[in-house]
Amino acid sequence: MILLAKLLWLYGSIHLSTQFFLESPSNLSTIPGESITFRCAAEKSPEPIVYSQWKSNTGSLLGYHQEGVLPGHQGRFSYVKQNAEELHLKITHVNLDDDGEYECQMLHPEEGPIRAKAFLNILVPPQLVYFSNYQPNSVIAVKENTALNITCVVPNVKPEPQVLWYMDGKVMSRDVKQASMPHLNKTFTVYTSLVIQPGRNDHGKVVTCEVVQKETDTRITTNTTLDVLFPPSEPTVEIIGNPSVLRAGDNVTIACAVTGGNPPPDVFWYHENKRLQSHSTLDTRTKEIKNVYSFIATQNDNMAEYECRANNSHSGNAKRKPLKLEVNYPPASVELFGESNIRYGSSANIQCKSLPSNPASQITWIINGRSVPTPTQREFVVENGIVSSSNISVHSNELSVEAHQINVECIATNPDGSSAKQHLIKIIAPPKAPRITGLEDRKFFEGDVVNVTCEAQGGNPLAELSWYRGSEKVNGAHNEVAGFSSYSTLALRVDRTMNTQRLKCEATNAALDEPLIESQYLSVYYPPRRVLIRPAESSDQRLLVNKPARLVCGTLSSNPAAQITWQFSRAVDDDNKVHLGDVSLNETTRDNGFNVENVLSFVPTEDYDGTIVHCIANHPEWKHSVNTSFPLNVMFPPKMLVNDPVTVVMAEGDSFKENLTVRGNPAVSLWQWRKNGIPFDHTIGRVFARGAVLSGKQLLSTDAGVYTLTATNNVGSTNITIKLAVEYSARITSISTPVIAATGDTVLLECEADGEPSRPNMINWYKNGNILPAINRGSKKSILRLNATEQQSGEYTCKADNGIGVPAEGKTFLLVNSAPRVLPVARYAKTAGILGGIAKARCKVYAVPVVEFVWEKDEQLIKKNSSKYSIVNTQIDYSTYESTLWIKNIVPDDYTKTVKCIARNSFGTDSLSIPIIPPTSPEEPFNLTMTNSTLNTISVAWEPRFDGGSDQIFEIKYKKQNDDLIHLVNTTHTNLRLSGLATANTYYFQIRSINARGFASSWTSPVIFATLNEDGVNIAMVQNRELKITRYIPILLIGFVSILLALAIACCFGCNRNKKRKLREKTEMARTAINGGDVRQVQMYGTMHHDGMTRHDIDDRPDMSEDEHSVRTMIEVSPNGYMQPIEPMLYESTGLLEYDYQTRSYMGSSQGSHPRNITYANVPYPEPPQPSYHSNWNSLQRQSNNNASPQHHLSTFINPNMGVRAGPINYAQLDGDLV
Repeated sequence: MILLAKLLWLYGSIHLSTQFFLESPSNLSTIPGESITFRCAAEKSPEPIVYSQWKSNTGSLLGYHQEGVLPGHQGRFSYVKQNAEELHLKITHVNLDDDGEYECQMLHPEEGPIRAKAFLNILVPPQLVYFSNYQPNSVIAVKENTALNITCVVPNVKPEPQVLWYMDGKVMSRDVKQASMPHLNKTFTVYTSLVIQPGRNDHGKVVTCEVVQKETDTRITTNTTLDVLFPPSEPTVEIIGNPSVLRAGDNVTIACAVTGGNPPPDVFWYHENKRLQSHSTLDTRTKEIKNVYSFIATQNDNMAEYECRANNSHSGNAKRKPLKLEVNYPPASVELFGESNIRYGSSANIQCKSLPSNPASQITWIINGRSVPTPTQREFVVENGIVSSSNISVHSNELSVEAHQINVECIATNPDGSSAKQHLIKIIAPPKAPRITGLEDRKFFEGDVVNVTCEAQGGNPLAELSWYRGSEKVNGAHNEVAGFSSYSTLALRVDRTMNTQRLKCEATNAALDEPLIESQYLSVYYPPRRVLIRPAESSDQRLLVNKPARLVCGTLSSNPAAQITWQFSRAVDDDNKVHLGDVSLNETTRDNGFNVENVLSFVPTEDYDGTIVHCIANHPEWKHSVNTSFPLNVMFPPKMLVNDPVTVVMAEGDSFKENLTVRGNPAVSLWQWRKNGIPFDHTIGRVFARGAVLSGKQLLSTDAGVYTLTATNNVGSTNITIKLAVEYSARITSISTPVIAATGDTVLLECEADGEPSRPNMINWYKNGNILPAINRGSKKSILRLNATEQQSGEYTCKADNGIGVPAEGKTFLLVNSAPRVLPVARYAKTAGILGGIAKARCKVYAVPVVEFVWEKDEQLIKKNSSKYSIVNTQIDYSTYESTLWIKNIVPDDYTKTVKCIARNSFGTDSLSIPIIPPTSPEEPFNLTMTNSTLNTISVAWEPRFDGGSDQIFEIKYKKQNDDLIHLVNTTHTNLRLSGLATANTYYFQIRSINARGFASSWTSPVIFATLNEDGVNIAMVQNRELKITRYIPILLIGFVSILLALAIACCFGCNRNKKRKLREKTEMARTAINGGDVRQVQMYGTMHHDGMTRHDIDDRPDMSEDEHSVRTMIEVSPNGYMQPIEPMLYESTGLLEYDYQTRSYMGSSQGSHPRNITYANVPYPEPPQPSYHSNWNSLQRQSNNNASPQHHLSTFINPNMGVRAGPINYAQLDGDLV
């Protein structure tokens, strides 16, 4: 590529002609997604083209490549060539990025470089055309003759298309503008606008925007419809039928018509600016809208104007056309005005006026039944007609008067009807003065009902009586006439407003210019309507504790003046004492009552808060007293309702919640907590504070401290302290490191402990379980002073016990320099191994300081780690050491030798001689003791002896007293816990050792252990005494005979077995010496019963075969009868496996506990051989043991009805050998 570019650059300026091209590339146009091919071929020449390539539209060279897809460009560029003179460029799935100039470049050996260019034009047809402000196929509403600008948008096209406008198919070329906006991808967005001013004739026409792109032969359109808005024509109105005269009661129909308008106009009739209920109809042929309204003409329609209004949304103000009506009607009535009462000898003026009519009415007069000449009348035009009016004067002395009255009648008449009305004039005289009765007692209580009567005699007409209270008229009186007198009775309910008021009765008639009056005054007694208590204006509005306060009790308007007393309703006034207070106000009110105020002075305490104060207003003249209450709101600072301080004692890990009750007024507004004087917000450690609540969750000792709460309100604040003590068990914080001292030195051992609570003498020193006198420094430190001797040497235990939880212990050592001392360990007394195998000799030594081990054989020093010997030294603790000698490849001569373990340090030497012997039976364990017992469990422990030269297991045999069923349990440990035993029963225990080679020790002597009874008493001694009871002699005799018989049978069987055993031992020894101990499998069977619990007596079960009710145990032994070593991994820490019934195949089962690598002595001493682990019970792999003897694994056949599971079991449920 670089070479080609340089050559082209070198010759490019000289040879630019394309005349040597046989086929030059030509310009191409296509749409995105298509494929194109630029063809380029040079003329044939004897010399082939040296190089040829293409340059892309981006200016980059596509390079010299053979035919095929070019790298990059998403695999769309490829070269096509048939011979050396041509190179075609093919582009598939073209896109806008491919638009541009391409160049074919060739290097001719004779002509030099030649080039030819071509353009690829990517055509993007229009996909969418839309109006910028309108939806496609929408309707554009526009007012008539208003300019409308419609813009058509064509997005993302290339090249720019032609945009045409049409209205109802007619091309629109005026007022058309077009613009385009280029995009980065070389496309354009074309904007074309059309400006028109549509008229009403253009309503409903379709405006079309058409886009035409000739290059791609694409044509798309979008349309919109014009909705031209214009007003309707002027309305025309008429009365249907054109009647000449309208009269009241006629049915009248009026019509209004308009034409045109968009939207169609609303046409309605209006009367007095109120729209009438009528409907419009449209004539589709003439486009005329007509509204017809019918009604019954009344006198109100005379000169009335009805108006037709037509409007639409474009007409602005409605177009109106009025229609005025004229309706004839008679007067509805006449009105008479004038005096109704006159004194005799005087005259009265009467006016008669008709109501409106059309045409005008004529008025006539009739007095006492006789017509009189009509004076001149006047006429007045009003809104709906004409009013006629006439006046006449009537003299009482010119007429014949009967019954003290004159009758005047007025008649109004026009062509459509008449109306008349009469007026009565009375001749009047005054009455006598009125008189009031019923108010002889002038004192009344509020609410009383008093009946008063007023009487007036004579007069024409009789007097009209009225009651007044002050200047206010009183209604509700009962008036009546009796003879020539008038009476008025009033039931008067007395109230406080009537106190000292004037009650009067007025008598009036037409003959009086001023009423005649009689009056009396009332005196009303009444209590105040309400009593009010408030703090005195001169004092603080708040009642503060222990500060003088004053309350004012006021009564509003009472008669006579109220007498005020005070009472408190709580414990602050136990004797209900009445307080009088001081009168501060006694004034007269506007209604002649009395306002009274009384002031009570006192000093409030906290106990006054919430106390109800009563103010009682009373007077002897009243029927009842009036009182009110006032709750005292005494402001005082917060006060704790618990004693300070509060002590909370909790154990570590516990939770607590302490809710402190705080009383204050107003309520506490601020809670502040501090721990040991340091403020905290809500949470500190595991203690949480929320308001007055302090709580803690799963407390730690660090949460202890003094928590102080400060509660504050507007008056003051208070503090309360919570002492949180977190109790935790004592813990050792420091103890002296082990001390090495010489005999006679003084040694100080120090122990420091911490705990809550801290108690005196909670730290003590112990040795071998015995407490030692020490010096206590306070409760948290104890010093033990010792005089270093060999007897004082050893482990010292510091125990700290504060009574909480489990005492803490710390151990240290006083190591007194001493010479080595070999410790007597029974199982280390000798060692054994088979010929060619390995034997292990061990010695354990006590010494201070560190000891050095040396092994000798026949007084010859044994070198470490030779092919014959390996030595491993181990420090068990600060003063105990152990050395192990591995003796390999044992030969017969080794059995005559002894090895000697020599331990020495700077203070002395000690030694132990250990004989090497052939493999033997293990020695009998000793010291079988019971370590614990419960109602149904017994725990036993023992000490092993020499194992005979191979790993040993321990077989425990036990049986319940008076039960022949014997239980056997095997374990590799030196302790065992049996469960599921019977309560309050005695058991016999024996133990023996069996090593891996099949040798067994004898059984130990039986020992008696017992479970506890319900009272927790060990009954072993009681059971032992019961065994000595001899009163059952017959039974004992039978048992004795049975035992003798059994012994005879056992002796016969034993003799036979001993012969076979001796034969096998000889055979085994011979085979071991000759061929390395190859063995063959011999199966021996034992049984293990599984009843779910301890097995029942044999007599309780029917006879059954071993195959049906037992679990077989196959033990692989050598031909001489030696039991082979059991792989240590087959034993859990309890040394046992438990079997459950299951209905699955038992062959090859690998269920059980995971193996553990444990030596036969159960101590983690290093051993050269590493055991291999086996997951299959039937595996026959080999594993080296201490004696390096060939071995097979113990296999167990399990009943098909049983399964295997690992875990703890009830040992009492097991019978037979479990290995």
